Amino acid sequence: MRRPALSVLLGSLLVLSFTTGFVRSQNLPGHHRVQRPMTVPLDPPVVFAKPPADSSHLQQDAEELARLSAAIPEQIKNVNQKLPKDLSDQLKQIEKLAKRLRSQVSQ
Repeated sequence: MRRPALSVLLGSLLVLSFTTGFVRSQNLPGHHRVQRPMTVPLDPPVVFAKPPADSSHLQQDAEELARLSAAIPEQIKNVNQKLPKDLSDQLKQIEKLAKRLRSQVSQ
């Protein structure tokens, strides 16, 4: 009498352990089944054409840059006496013009 009950108990435990192990292996958090990555061809990058630099605008910017930068040495000589208020603004304007000219010429 004991043996059939023991074998039924062991058999049911064995079946339960297989079914819970199977269910657990599929649903464990952090364990995801790796799927094949989809290989989709990518579109080529879009390249926008840059408009050609306007030579008259470049010339105006260059003349303004020359005018602003010509006044700097005289103002620097006077720095020991007093700092001109617009010197900082002029230097920023020179920097901005130089960057704009550089970017337009390098196109």
